Order: sequence, then C-alpha cells, then structure tokens
Amino acid sequence: MKKIVVASHGSMAEGMKNTIELFAGHNDNVSYISAYTKKNDDLNETIDKLFDTFADDDKVIIFTDLMGGSVNQRLTVKAQNNKNVFIIYGFNLPVVIEAILSKEDVNATYIKKLVEVGRNSLGTVELNNNDSKNDDEDFFN
Repeated sequence: MKKIVVASHGSMAEGMKNTIELFAGHNDNVSYISAYTKKNDDLNETIDKLFDTFADDDKVIIFTDLMGGSVNQRLTVKAQNNKNVFIIYGFNLPVVIEAILSKEDVNATYIKKLVEVGRNSLGTVELNNNDSKNDDEDFFN
C-alpha cells in the first residue's frame, strides 16, 4: 500500500494538511508531522510510532520541508536501508497532491518524476505593468 508522510518544522505540515484535504479529500494513508509545535513532543518517538504503522510491503513517500534540517535528518536515519521508503525534501503543494492521487507504482523512477512535478510547478506570474487603469473591465481585456 502507498503511504505518504508530510513532515515539517513548525506548523507547515498541518497547514498543508488543511489545503491538501480541501483539494484531495481526507486520506487515511497520509500522515503529517508538525515538529516542535508542542513543548513536550519527542520527534524521535513520533517518527518511531509512525514507522511502526508501516507494513513490510508498504511503499512510503516522505516529504520534508528542508534538506539537512533536523526533521529530514531524523527521518533519513530511520529510513536507512529500507528500499520501500523514499524521501523528497523541499516539497510544494502540487507535488504532494500528485503523489496522493497518482496510481503509479512507487519506485525510484516515479520518485524522480515527482521531483520534476515539483520543479515544474514553480514559476512566475507575468505582470502587466503598463499605465492602464486597474478596474475589472480593463483587467479582463
């Protein structure tokens, strides 16, 4: 079974949960870790409990907010030598939704594709900075 984990420092993962569930609905196979948000939280214990829920044949995609951050480091240590766990750092909303909704087999090739989805979903908005007036009529023409 495919499992998804979204893990971050602070409340970013919880905020992503709210937005992801708005677009993709609730999914019991998606877990969220918001590290350091409660005074007595133990990140290692949270990670250990999470990994205890994974079956040997589960394919797990873990999204972390920051390469080299403590959340990424601790999940990486826990996932060492597990060929069914993949970690992607620096995630964004489109890549997580893609991972949740996709029916593709989870393997190294698919993970590379997901990284490209994340990269390709970043861009800039071209602004029209001319001297036209800024009203609805002008905006939509």
